[in-house]
Amino acid sequence: MRAGLEADVYLLGLRQAFREPGCPICRLRAQKDGRHLYNLLYENVNDGTTRMHIARSKGLCPEHAWELQAIEQEYWCNGLGVGIVYEDLASRVVETLSAYLEANPLPRVARRARLRKRIEGSGSIAQWLGRLLLRPAPAGSLLKRLAPVEHCRVCDLIGELVEINLGWLVEELADPEFRAWYAASDGLCLPHLRRALALAKNEEAVRLLAETTMQRLDALATDVGEYVRKMDWNKRHEPKHAWEQVSWVRAVAFFSGEAPVERKADVYELRRTALAEYHTRSTDMPLS
Repeated sequence: MRAGLEADVYLLGLRQAFREPGCPICRLRAQKDGRHLYNLLYENVNDGTTRMHIARSKGLCPEHAWELQAIEQEYWCNGLGVGIVYEDLASRVVETLSAYLEANPLPRVARRARLRKRIEGSGSIAQWLGRLLLRPAPAGSLLKRLAPVEHCRVCDLIGELVEINLGWLVEELADPEFRAWYAASDGLCLPHLRRALALAKNEEAVRLLAETTMQRLDALATDVGEYVRKMDWNKRHEPKHAWEQVSWVRAVAFFSGEAPVERKADVYELRRTALAEYHTRSTDMPLS
C-alpha cells in the first residue's frame, strides 16, 4: 500500500463517503461535479483554455449544462457566467453557419437539386456516375463542423477522478481496517462495481466485492418483493416498513447509479429521503 499526502487525501475521502448512504463513488462524483462547475463560474469563464475546451465540445453535456445553470442561480442569483460561456458558443456556431451559407448560395444549391433529379430519373450507369460526382448527404460538411471534437470537459475531469477513487478502493481492500469500512458501507452501484472488478488485481478483492454486493442486493430484492406484494389490495392491512416503501428507489440507484443532484425538485427529494429511510431497515417499526 502506498503512503503519502495523496493517499491520505483519497483514503480520507473514501472513508467519509463510506459513512454516508448510497454508492460512495457516486457520492464523491457528485461532490466533485458541483466543485468543478462552481470553480468554472467563479474563476474560469474567461480562461482561454477552459473556453477552448467548451467550444471544442460544443458546450457541456446536458447534465452538467443544466447543473451549471442551477449552481449559478443558487449562489449568484443571476446567469452572468453561463451567459458569457454560451454567448461565445453561440457566436462560434453563427460563424460556422454563416460560412456554410456563403459557400453554398441558393443558385448553386438549386442547380445541384436539378442535377440530382435528372440522375435519379436516368439509367443505372448514370446513377453510379452521379453518386461519384454528388455528395450523398448535402449537410455532410456542415454536420462535421457542428459536431463536437471533444467530450464534455467536466465529464472528462470527473471520469478521471472516478478512476482514481476506484483504483484506491480496490487496492486498499487488502487492508483489514479499510475492508471493514467498505463492508459497513452501502457498497458500489452496478456501473461502479463493474469498473472496480476490472481494476481488481487479485482474486481476493474480486471475491470480496462480489460477496458484499450479493448480500446487499439479495436483501434489497427481498424488500422490493415485499413492497410489490403489499401493494395488493388484499394485503393492504399488513405492516409497511419504511425500507420496503423506498426499496424500489434504491433498486434503480443500484442499477443506474445514484440520482444526480436536482435542486428544489420533489422527485429528487424522494430519492434523498430514500437513502436515509432505507437505513432504518435494521429496526422493526412499521409505518402506520
